[in-house]
Amino acid sequence: MAMTDRRATAMTPESAASTEPRGFRPGSRRRARIAAGAALAAIAIGGNTLIYTSISHKTEVLQVVRNVRAGELVTSDDLRVVEVDLDPTVPAVDADQVGLVVNQYARVYIAAGSLMVQQLVQPTPLVSAGTGVVAVEIRPSRVPSGLRERSRVMIIVVPDNNDEQLFVTTGRVVARGNESDTVTGLFGLSVEVTEEDAPLVAAGNDVRIVVLDPGIDTVTEQGG
Repeated sequence: MAMTDRRATAMTPESAASTEPRGFRPGSRRRARIAAGAALAAIAIGGNTLIYTSISHKTEVLQVVRNVRAGELVTSDDLRVVEVDLDPTVPAVDADQVGLVVNQYARVYIAAGSLMVQQLVQPTPLVSAGTGVVAVEIRPSRVPSGLRERSRVMIIVVPDNNDEQLFVTTGRVVARGNESDTVTGLFGLSVEVTEEDAPLVAAGNDVRIVVLDPGIDTVTEQGG
């Protein structure tokens, strides 16, 4: 029987190293690309974080918590501090500027939930010196379109007797009702007229209103 001579092959350090599994070893060019990609990713993440931080920046401003009618005095109880994401172009009063609006008179009707704006108030009452505020009632169908607080209006008092002439004067709307009275069915309106004309307007049973060009309102445009 022929005998086969099996000779053990000696393993050199070089051959042993060549048989070991080799890990991923990118070349120098690929390593540079990986590093550049990681840097770009870090920049993108940082940029997104900066943008999100600037967008979500909240500001403490003043909000009105109850309905404030034109001519009423605004107190600290009418306001509260809220945090909002507010565009810089949107007018508002910062929480630390509460002194600018407290103890000021509302120029117009300010609804609860509105952000307070300094232009909505003034330091002086709405009723000017030498004038008076008269309450009148008119039919809802005779309320002109566009009538609002501080509107300049022509007031026409229709006489009860045909022998009398119409009485005509002008004034400003101080306050208006939200809806007609459920009992009388009439629309309530408060108008500011001169002290001389106030008795004639107050005594009128049939009053008509005409909305005029707003003109210059010395109370709201010069009172601040």
